[in-house]
Amino acid sequence: MKISEINNPIEKFVAFIAEREAIRIRRFIMKKEWPWTEDEILQQYRFTNVHREDDAVSQHYQKTVRDRYIDSSFVLPATVIYRWFNRITTCDAIFSTGSRSIFELYMNSYKLEILQACIEQLSPPHVTGAFIITGKPGYSKAEGVLQYIHLWCMKPWYELYKAWEKNPPLLEEMYVQVASEGLGSFMRGQIVADLKYLPFMLEVPDWNTWATPGPGSQRGLNIVYERDMDTPWPKGEWLMSLQALSDLVTPMLKGYGMDRLHNQDLQNCLCEWSKYTKVATGQGRPRQIFRNRAAA
Repeated sequence: MKISEINNPIEKFVAFIAEREAIRIRRFIMKKEWPWTEDEILQQYRFTNVHREDDAVSQHYQKTVRDRYIDSSFVLPATVIYRWFNRITTCDAIFSTGSRSIFELYMNSYKLEILQACIEQLSPPHVTGAFIITGKPGYSKAEGVLQYIHLWCMKPWYELYKAWEKNPPLLEEMYVQVASEGLGSFMRGQIVADLKYLPFMLEVPDWNTWATPGPGSQRGLNIVYERDMDTPWPKGEWLMSLQALSDLVTPMLKGYGMDRLHNQDLQNCLCEWSKYTKVATGQGRPRQIFRNRAAA
């Protein structure tokens, strides 16, 4: 049954999740030719993967940072720097393989000019367009980001990481502990989503249940609960409602051969669902059109 033919809002949302994941499988696992779906909205616009770990930038992060530094405390500042730019071309330059990467040269000296010289060699844009990146006021975007990164790296991050290794924090605690000037709530959530896959973090009690809301996922949760899309969520109520939704959709996902989604992936799906719904109801469209059908 087509997504558009389903009336129940939660079943409709689950069908969207299942079809988006099926697209990934048809495209990358089965190596089928485009179109990978009959759904016209999913054909025309870009939607992130059901599992954030499957997205192209996250895959690049895993290869470039997390897999490389998984046994090193450097994985913490490297993750912060990666997500502050969140652009593959920029991060390739910073984390380039070789005897010593730009990142390692900087971390062993804390000379900001090392990062500055690297960025100056690159053509803009230097940061992602997928979400809002803020730089320190009074500087260009890239220089402002570097100023904030340098400020973050002056924190006692090494001691923090070692404390985590001895006593893994809850995700909600990690979210608070990585905070720094210029590092917004969404970006901190991205950093937690990366670091939760470190070996010593895999058994923390809130690994599956913690998430932080963004505007899109708040709209998406309103949609599946049949509330006005822009109704604000009282503090604390959003996460409780997200968990209740998880309990509802998990058995439905099993019907599509899918396992339970942790709540950070589920909230990401809600964000994408709000975009899909806007197109379906004529209220707007995503910023990214799927133009290159053969692209990775």
